[in-house]
Amino acid sequence: MKIKVSELRHMTNLLLDHLERSGHPEVEFTEDFYWNIPEERLYSVYEDPSGFTVGQLSDDWNELRQIGSGQKPPIGYGLVWLSSLLRRIGSKIIA
Repeated sequence: MKIKVSELRHMTNLLLDHLERSGHPEVEFTEDFYWNIPEERLYSVYEDPSGFTVGQLSDDWNELRQIGSGQKPPIGYGLVWLSSLLRRIGSKIIA
């Protein structure tokens, strides 16, 4: 499967616009910590997951804010931090 970044950007914008139109101009997180499956185990779906670590939404957001403010340069791993936040938003707000 190949995905064009331009298509991904378009779909992301559509979904974020939908969130705002649905009355969610901001999102509040009441949870902070989450379970994380290590990358080498994440896509091994025929094996039971193990080696869980703990992630933290506030840390992910702080890293992204530093990128957004120019304090840190954009890096690919920023998408992992972003995905943690988007996953929680998506599962929290079903609209």
